[in-house]
Amino acid sequence: MNDNAPLPTAPPVWGWRFESDRLFVELCPKQPYQVRYQPRWHILGFALESQTGYHAFASDRITAYHAPANTFTFTPANCETFSESTAGGTYLVFALSPELFNAYLEDLAKPQTRRLEHRRDRHVTALGRAARQFIQAHPVGGQLYFEALAGQFATHVILALLSKPEVPHRSTPLPHCTLKQLMAFVDAHLCEDLSLSALAHIAGMAPSRFMRSFKQTTGRSPHAWLITRRLTHAQTLLASTAQPIAQIALDCGFSSQSHMTTLFSKQLGVTPKQYRDSVK
Repeated sequence: MNDNAPLPTAPPVWGWRFESDRLFVELCPKQPYQVRYQPRWHILGFALESQTGYHAFASDRITAYHAPANTFTFTPANCETFSESTAGGTYLVFALSPELFNAYLEDLAKPQTRRLEHRRDRHVTALGRAARQFIQAHPVGGQLYFEALAGQFATHVILALLSKPEVPHRSTPLPHCTLKQLMAFVDAHLCEDLSLSALAHIAGMAPSRFMRSFKQTTGRSPHAWLITRRLTHAQTLLASTAQPIAQIALDCGFSSQSHMTTLFSKQLGVTPKQYRDSVK
């Protein structure tokens, strides 16, 4: 590993990837691989199935590894990384910028960042499975959803770094005026791929605190609430305009007509066309 060539700052792209300026999420398929890089961001990895191989971190010492299914690993930013496997295994990667990761330290004693290897946590397992299901169902978009999952993932990593099973959090409901501001902002930017950090900024809160306060206020996650706002606006357009359904889907922030139809049918029990026909 003493190569004079500069190391890449991120893992190579192996599978489907969502990427923003503070986060990328990648679902890596089961296949042989060899990677060597020094990431600028914190890497949270979740093994969806077991795999074995060889790796080294911040040294030339290469050792064998076995990553059991449903375990997670944390590699801090700037840690030189080498890993290879002759078979690989389906693997989920969340990479958080230092700024995004540090945002989730607000309510916790700041731990010393260090590598965590093959940790098992039922909450992280649920997050990993949810992310895979969402990726497979939605080929584009999802920034708000992925940032929400990343925040939960980061929180569990921080708890593991602190070696504490649970840290109590204090949360208070959002003021009515803040909720009105959020509604106005979302309705004005409904066609955009809204992020959790953007909504938290409107509320003047850190993302982790905003998530808890929002759910305490509305009983739903920001992502579920956003979907409801989009469906409500779609109903209005279907009833009051002759716009094509595909255009309405894009105007309401859905990735495609089929995406809107799936959610419309699931939550309202009818397709957009059936709803339009029923209100004429």
